[in-house]
Amino acid sequence: MPSIDLRPRKRHPKDKRPSKPMPFDVALRKFRKACERAGIVQEVRRREFYEKPTAKRKRKKGEGIARWKKKEKSMQLRPDRRYR
Repeated sequence: MPSIDLRPRKRHPKDKRPSKPMPFDVALRKFRKACERAGIVQEVRRREFYEKPTAKRKRKKGEGIARWKKKEKSMQLRPDRRYR
């Protein structure tokens, strides 16, 4: 998982204004967005309860079947609507 960096971005060398500390609400928003991007909340929810090995295998197989069906659907030839 990627680490979460809340430090402000580097400023341009010619920027002479003094740097200000980041407001709390901005830092919180950045933290939440970084956690969401990293998938931390989903991982915690997934690990919240014990999942039996058979249930895990069943879930993974179902996910694979869904991926395959989605891929098949996108590969299907669609009739051209211009030539009716």
